Amino acid sequence: MDVHERQQRILAELRLHGSLSAADFATRTGVSPMTVRRDLRELADDGRLRRVHGGAESVDASPYAALRHRPAARTVPDPLQPAAPLFTLGQVSPDPSYHFPPIVDSAVERARALGGRVVLGVSRYQRERESHQIERLLAGGVDALLVTTTVADSFEVLARLAEVTIPVVLVERSVEEAPVGDALESVRTDHAAGMVLAVKHLVELGHEHLRVLAYDTPTTPFLRQGLDRAVRQLGLDEGADMVGVNEVDGPGEHLRGLLEQAVADGVTALVVHSDHLAVDLTGVAVASGIDVPGDLSIVAYDDQVAALAEVPLTAVTRPSRDIGALAATMAFERLATTDTVSASRHVTLRPSLTVRSSTAPPH
Repeated sequence: MDVHERQQRILAELRLHGSLSAADFATRTGVSPMTVRRDLRELADDGRLRRVHGGAESVDASPYAALRHRPAARTVPDPLQPAAPLFTLGQVSPDPSYHFPPIVDSAVERARALGGRVVLGVSRYQRERESHQIERLLAGGVDALLVTTTVADSFEVLARLAEVTIPVVLVERSVEEAPVGDALESVRTDHAAGMVLAVKHLVELGHEHLRVLAYDTPTTPFLRQGLDRAVRQLGLDEGADMVGVNEVDGPGEHLRGLLEQAVADGVTALVVHSDHLAVDLTGVAVASGIDVPGDLSIVAYDDQVAALAEVPLTAVTRPSRDIGALAATMAFERLATTDTVSASRHVTLRPSLTVRSSTAPPH
């Protein structure tokens, strides 16, 4: 560890435990006691800790209310983090590919910066596997959980998570409509706001008749809410609708039929969820002689591969890395506070719009 990483580790440990022994910290991190004492002196001079005989005490007063939970420093080796981690976060993700890797990566980076580690469990959108991964992580003694449920309304899973005695943060999921789990915390993308961004962009270009094409995913209900909001705010009246896409049929004739119907209905712009579907649809459009964006503007919802389409796609970009980092931070803050009153936090982050070549004013 360099001096910055070492001092951040000292401050993280003080937040978790309230005090620190210089000799013990030196042994666990493999640095000299003299180096640790120098770090403590510098941090004390900056007012970030209080030196006491043999070590230091925290001067932080955390503004967050939470459960009393004080994990001990771990002894599990990590080749990327030689010092024993202060805490372990268990993270359950439904998919090791597409949208979730940047969320996991940023959670891992944030946990490491705070002196902890992440243990991953993948559910592959299978409810039984999801429950198994949660129980496995709990049995392994993780200090907090970051969980993305397989579907938005996994009430049975939420009820189980509400029973555990460690902090739980739902990732890209909400408990707003659930009858259980209201004490759980959450951080997610504001997908309704993302849809408003997409529709507003198209309306500002002059499109008056647009359509949303979407697979049925946990994101889709929020996209519908956003579309309804955009219709009200922008006065589209009957100028926007939403059509479900059959994921099983895949590209080809199914997408060609959706395109032909849109053109026949006078649609001049599409918002397409997800960007994998948008990439396929753009290829079918170009092959069918439809000029993108001359005849039809296309906005992808998600921005994992949108730039790689035959016509690089304007896309709503999720704040994936911010989601993962904030989820890990929220879990750590729950671990680090000594307050006894618990007020759950539900955070939504706005996506952004990345404009590329697939949108233009209608002819």
